Amino acid sequence: MKRLVLDIGNTRTSAGVFVDGRLDVQWRITTRHWTADDLWVILNSLLKADDCDLPEGVAYACVVPQVRHALLNLSRRYISVDPVEVNVETAGIAIDYDFPHELGADRLANTAAVLSLGSCPAIVVDFGTATTFDVISSKGTYLGGAITPGVGTAAGELFKKAEKLNPVDLEFPASPLGKSTAEAVCSGVLLGAVGAADHIIDELVKVIEGVPEIWATGGWAPGIAGKCRNLMKVCPELTLVGIDRIAERYSNGN
Repeated sequence: MKRLVLDIGNTRTSAGVFVDGRLDVQWRITTRHWTADDLWVILNSLLKADDCDLPEGVAYACVVPQVRHALLNLSRRYISVDPVEVNVETAGIAIDYDFPHELGADRLANTAAVLSLGSCPAIVVDFGTATTFDVISSKGTYLGGAITPGVGTAAGELFKKAEKLNPVDLEFPASPLGKSTAEAVCSGVLLGAVGAADHIIDELVKVIEGVPEIWATGGWAPGIAGKCRNLMKVCPELTLVGIDRIAERYSNGN
């Protein structure tokens, strides 16, 4: 089965093609409020550029409600399939959470990916527009977690509210002691994200039975995770893997 898989976030959209459960090609594009035709032009161009045939299925996780309708229309019109949407009903995950329908599709997909890899108990840290921390028990049950502003989101709000601070490219400084305003901002925002991640993980570990494996995904994962005291397995494609696994299980009626 060749499946087109999309993780539609508030800022970025990751897309990829899985062939029999293996990620064959992957792309990242800026999320927009596309029409079905707009999005198809982009995806079709990417498919052709990487010499990919038309997929046989479509699956997606979406936290942008306006895009869901466009993706449904795209799948039916251009690929002639009904897409599998990741949600509480399709995920097939045991959930111990007060309001399961509040869970973002990306958090469900990350959980499904970790479960498919046999990694329990686990903590998944997704460094995206928001940084989410999700806990899976040793029995494979989703338990809950924490949400903080993402690195880019925190920096954007800082630049917006502090008139004397100009936007800068966020890169880890050579020293935590910033010798310019730009260096000071980078030090504060990025090292603050590292410290927050480590502290939240430490607190979550206290309420988990067993020693959890810690996974990191999302756009900021490669930079932030490597600086953290807690050892993390960095897997940028983790969410896409989870979406594909959910679609495969759902399509097989399991």
